[in-house]
Amino acid sequence: MRYFKGYVSISDERDVPVLLHVRNARAISFHQLCELLLLERTEKVRKVIHWRVSRLERHGLIRRFEHERFRGQPVFAITPSGLRVLESRGQYLLSLPSTTGRIIHPTQVPHAIELVSVRLALAKSGILRSWQCELEIASRNLVLEGGTAKDFDAVAEILVGQRPRTFAIEYERTAKASARYREIRDTLARDRTVDVVLYLTSDHDVLYLLALEMRGVAKRIGLALSESFRRDLLDANTLVATGGSEVIPFRTLFEGTISS
Repeated sequence: MRYFKGYVSISDERDVPVLLHVRNARAISFHQLCELLLLERTEKVRKVIHWRVSRLERHGLIRRFEHERFRGQPVFAITPSGLRVLESRGQYLLSLPSTTGRIIHPTQVPHAIELVSVRLALAKSGILRSWQCELEIASRNLVLEGGTAKDFDAVAEILVGQRPRTFAIEYERTAKASARYREIRDTLARDRTVDVVLYLTSDHDVLYLLALEMRGVAKRIGLALSESFRRDLLDANTLVATGGSEVIPFRTLFEGTISS
């Protein structure tokens, strides 16, 4: 069979999972991408992943950030051409169509990278059952929820004592204005998709500000340092957004016995 110049054959079993991970993360380092593909057994050899990523990059389906690296590794994002390939395979997202002008701003890269790190920590521990990224959540909400659901950064289902538990994840890199937190509290109050929300941050000051701003929301809201959570997971020290500012292991947040 003859192909036109620039043609690239796409494997549904091997290439599409790579494109999906890059798209759903918005930004992902090569090392993170390798770990995800190896964990889910899409690939077995890192060298093959390198060849596949290089090939997709060469054909313009993914791109690397010129001035962004994570632990010495290049960072990738999908391109409109890559989105069109996914759409041709039925992998369409209302929240990120191929007509999108800008897929991710460089200032959002650290946020995206940290969320992938959280996902990997859960997956490596063996407790992660499923992971929905913000793009998937937002796309679903546009179709189904009619403005009554929050576009969380992620929603994860994990095993806690062999029981499946679902919680939302929000990663807060910097503090927002008080007016914005009022809007978030209103959105959380309307949300009916999850009962437990975990706010992660890398800064103690932001963590304590969140503890104040999230009081009074009718959900079980925990707050933790992201590095601590990635390390300790179910045993991570978690500050509860209640009047008592109780600190508990994260697993306790699912028990519904927190004092208010």
